Amino acid sequence: MRNQAFYIILLFGLVSLFGDIVYEGIRSINGPFLASLGASAFIIGFFSGLGEFLTYSLRFFTGYFSDKKKSYWLFTIIGYLSICFLPLLAFAKSWEIAVLLLLIERTGKAIRTPARDVLISIVGKNIGYGKSFGIHEVLDQIGAFLGPFIFFYSLKKFGNYSFAFHLMWFPCFFLVCVIIILKKIYSFAVEIKEIKQDKESPNYSLIFYLFFIFFSIVGLVNFPIIAYHIKNTIPLSNIPLFYTLSMAIDGIIALIIGNLYDRIKFKTLIVVPVFTIFIPVLIFNLNFPLLGVIILGIIIGCHETILRAVIADLVRISQRGFVYGIFNTIYGFGLFIGSGIVGFLYERNFKIIWFYVFIVEIISLIFLYLQKINMKNVEKNR
Repeated sequence: MRNQAFYIILLFGLVSLFGDIVYEGIRSINGPFLASLGASAFIIGFFSGLGEFLTYSLRFFTGYFSDKKKSYWLFTIIGYLSICFLPLLAFAKSWEIAVLLLLIERTGKAIRTPARDVLISIVGKNIGYGKSFGIHEVLDQIGAFLGPFIFFYSLKKFGNYSFAFHLMWFPCFFLVCVIIILKKIYSFAVEIKEIKQDKESPNYSLIFYLFFIFFSIVGLVNFPIIAYHIKNTIPLSNIPLFYTLSMAIDGIIALIIGNLYDRIKFKTLIVVPVFTIFIPVLIFNLNFPLLGVIILGIIIGCHETILRAVIADLVRISQRGFVYGIFNTIYGFGLFIGSGIVGFLYERNFKIIWFYVFIVEIISLIFLYLQKINMKNVEKNR
């Protein structure tokens, strides 16, 4: 079963890889493409924000209903198939049609993510939750790198969006093929068996853990702010390379931290707030953008693996879809609030951002400690 679980996780990773080639590639040129169809800066900004709002906020509901209906595969398949709408952008003649197709994919991501994470966690129990989400994140990031690179090469060589969009039919085809294979290999009988056995597992309260997630995310200085700060100190053409480096570090760290989580479990979470504190100091105060971007990649790699793995360890399978939905909603809300606060502080005095980050990350550590105490009490009363 261990070998079978490993192959299933690889297939989930391949599905994400092909999906990321399509939607991350297209996301990399969304702005100029919509502008070429006559969209204003306001339209581009508004619908980009709406898309991100939908992809995070709707997970609360899709996670709940995937649990209620036990239709994890249905939600996963529908969500991934939404990606296949994106190559139709080649035929879009107005920004309204283009925006509709882009929003369909963003909604699809909200539909698939909680259910997919439940499916990964069920089979991932056999090889370790950390390793499972780590492998998935590595392949996901490979796709996130290949997609923008394909668009860069295609636009440079052929000079039009249409050809690049048509190229995306190929990863869409492979995505569908892998999903079909994955569905056949993934045993639904194993899922039912696991759910029945899981009914006697301890029921941990996650309130402190969710607060930990919120405050650790609220203190994150994200890449757009970093890029805005360093645009006057490095060549503009080098900024995408910084982002690529951060995503590469993300993929590498995901596998390392995932394996470490399976060995020492909850202790790995300390890495998240501690490393987050260093980002504003390195970027704004010491002017070491390269090192700051590397640490950002480490943090994102931890977010995408161990934050999800903890939920698999603490939550019964029958409730995971809903909890993953809550987790993603809090994550998106935290990014929104944190980005706004950091942007506000930057306009006042960017050198004090480290103080704000230090305070909120200390608060997150307090909630992490409270969660640890809560878990010990649950274990003691079993």
